[in-house]
Order: sequence, then C-alpha cells, then structure tokens
Amino acid sequence: MKNSHLEMLMYLLGKCGLFEDIKSSTIKISKDMNYSQQTISRRLREMENLALIKRNSSPNGITIRLDQKGRKLLEDDYAILKKKFENAGNEIEGIIKNGIGEGKYYMSLEGYKKQFKEKLGFSPYPGTLNIISNKEKASFVLSKTKPVEIRGFKTKDRTYGSLICYNAKIKNISGAVIIPERGTHPKEIIEIIAPVYLRSKLHLKEGGKLKVSIC
Repeated sequence: MKNSHLEMLMYLLGKCGLFEDIKSSTIKISKDMNYSQQTISRRLREMENLALIKRNSSPNGITIRLDQKGRKLLEDDYAILKKKFENAGNEIEGIIKNGIGEGKYYMSLEGYKKQFKEKLGFSPYPGTLNIISNKEKASFVLSKTKPVEIRGFKTKDRTYGSLICYNAKIKNISGAVIIPERGTHPKEIIEIIAPVYLRSKLHLKEGGKLKVSIC
C-alpha cells in the first residue's frame, strides 16, 4: 500500500477516530497536510476506490470516515510499530570503559550519600562503572522510566550539582544509572552505581560487554 495512503489515514484517524465522520474540504485538508488541493483530491479518490475510506460530497464540503480496509491497514501498521518499540526493551547494552576516578570522590560525599540511601535504598560503593552505549537507544529506554532526583548542595568550598537517577539491575544486583547535571562525560558514556564493587563482584573487565536493565 502506498505510504501516501497511510499518511492520509493517520491524518483522518487524528481528526475523526476509527468510526466517526470528519466534515471538511479538500482545501482545508490540503492546508493541514501541506499538499496541493489537486493532490488531496486524487488521493481521496484512490482511497475510496480501494475501500480505505467512505466519502460523500455536497455543496458544503465532504464527509469522510475510515472504511474497514483502512482500519485494517492502520491496525497492521500499529502492530509493526508496537513490536518494534517493545523489542527496544528496557535494557541498555554497552562496552565497559575505565574512568578517570572522579566517581570515587563524588560518591563519597555525604550530601549525595544520604540522598542515595533515602531515595534509592542503598549506599553506593565509592565509584562508578562506566559503559559506552548507543546514546539514542539509551535515551529512549531511560525516557520510559520515572527518574529519581538527587538534589545538589553547597559546602563552604563549592557547589555540587544535582543528579538524575534511574533504578537499574546489573545482572542480579540492584543499582542505578546516574546522569550528573554538570557531567563531563560524552552522552554515550553511561555511569552506573551499586552498593557493591561491580567490577570485582561480576568479574568485569574493560572492553567487555554489559547489559543494564532499567527498572
């Protein structure tokens, strides 16, 4: 089926749902979809001939509703999209990379440690585990989960920024992915904290692969 037909079906779905009518005109639809009136008229005729839509014309405009084949086409497209999104899952996979040791310092600060315990339910091992991941997929997976905010704080010497955390499972160990407000890592670097030393506990080495499940 032509992509243009699916595009029109999506437009109509947004306007009238699966079973209701839309009262409009080819001029109005052409403005909404940014196509010429002639293009819209041709597409509507084609779709009517294919039994994708039902259409009635009058001096006051046109009335359109989805037909059975049109609903079926949308349903099939939805099933494909749903499967693709579900297959994206809740896992972030990456390659283990050595850090520069900053995590040890920050995870030892009392202003953070107290909040980790209260909000995440554990006191982290003083350090982070870094993995290099696909940043687009990581952002997508994280966007599906409600974040936990660790507020920034001040000492007499300096100000420390806030953190956004996502509860996670690293194999069978509960931990979290953290995103510092003032992070210096590239976006493809994912920082992970846990109540144990993950490298030792899970026998991890630089360059190895690791999957992190976001809870």
